[in-house]
Amino acid sequence: MQEITPTLPSTRAAPRGLLILIGLLYVSQGIPMGLAMVAYPAILRSLGYSTEAIGMLGLVALPWVVKFALAPIVDRAQGGRLGKRLSWIIPAQALCALLYGGMALLPQGANTDVFVVIAILFAVNIISATQDIATDGLAVDQLRGAGIAHANGFQIGAFSFGMMIGGSVTVILYDHGGWAAAFSVLSALMLVSLAVAKIVREPAQAATASPFRASLRNTLNRPGALAMITVAGLFYFAHAMVGAMIGPFFVDAGLSLTDIGLLNGLFLSVSAGIGALLGAVLGGRFGAPRTALATGGIAAVSLALWLVPAASMTIEFPTAFAIMTFVGVFGFASYTSFFTLLMQWASPDQAGTDFTVLQCSETCFGIAAGVLAGQLVGSMGFAAFFGVAAGIGCLALVLISVLLARRGPYPLGTRQQ
Repeated sequence: MQEITPTLPSTRAAPRGLLILIGLLYVSQGIPMGLAMVAYPAILRSLGYSTEAIGMLGLVALPWVVKFALAPIVDRAQGGRLGKRLSWIIPAQALCALLYGGMALLPQGANTDVFVVIAILFAVNIISATQDIATDGLAVDQLRGAGIAHANGFQIGAFSFGMMIGGSVTVILYDHGGWAAAFSVLSALMLVSLAVAKIVREPAQAATASPFRASLRNTLNRPGALAMITVAGLFYFAHAMVGAMIGPFFVDAGLSLTDIGLLNGLFLSVSAGIGALLGAVLGGRFGAPRTALATGGIAAVSLALWLVPAASMTIEFPTAFAIMTFVGVFGFASYTSFFTLLMQWASPDQAGTDFTVLQCSETCFGIAAGVLAGQLVGSMGFAAFFGVAAGIGCLALVLISVLLARRGPYPLGTRQQ
């Protein structure tokens, strides 16, 4: 497959304070996903909920599917004195801090509170999804250029750290201190990023008005739009299936909530860091498409490693960590490379809208993967499920390789015509 070199506008180095802010924002946006994908599935399973019900928890991510409808509005807004992007980011951080603080006041352990927490988590995801449009636009505005692969490693690492906080840290705090301790910490973290956002000034370059009106039609009319939307939806589908059920599997296999929290924390801190770095380095050396397919293929095949402990429904901490780390390193490397490819495709004229459409495709498929996973485990058990997930991952990469090969010689990252 021929590598296509994007023609990108050169930009000066982004201020250090702005880079810190972007990192904190990606951390904060990873927290609600960690809650939905890691913490809450394990907590609900410990309370006796079925895998079918836990699989439906993925529906709280629906705001990340439909945020494409808001993307043109966010891209068009000029923002006044706060800046084009910060005018969305600062209010969003304040609202998330309030919602997490409200969640900390809920009584611990009552089953009726589960649905209240789901509702609050849904609201947090609405706000975070809207903020993510502005954050992605800010990142693309300031981080485009020759180092985009390294920028995506930075993004994936920060988002994964947020998932670790929302997932493993929340599980451990819940296990030992209850809701108040867990969600008070999350609220405090939102206040930290809010403080940084109010100190940092958005560069004038990011606030310059676009020469045309951003729209979804512009995105869909770009060369290769359907192919890239399909790639975005498929590349992590199998991993989303396994991710939705790995917490319930650990509970059924005898691990405690604290063990699960530690596992996810170690997994994200090790795998995300190494995987994002590996994807960035290999992507810069061999190109994003080749790196994405190679590392993605290894990660998909390695999902079958879960068949071994699933056959006996017993697992030890070291075994779980070893499998999670091996799968995760290549999974995050692939994720970083695919996101580099998707960000390269986004037009500088409406970066938030283009990139958001691709993210929404991934999230939509991810929700479907979680729901499907819950039904499959309920009907066939964990062992057969892990085998099916590995097979789906391999088939998805075959289709993606065909789509990328047929992508055509159009330049990535070019302005709208």
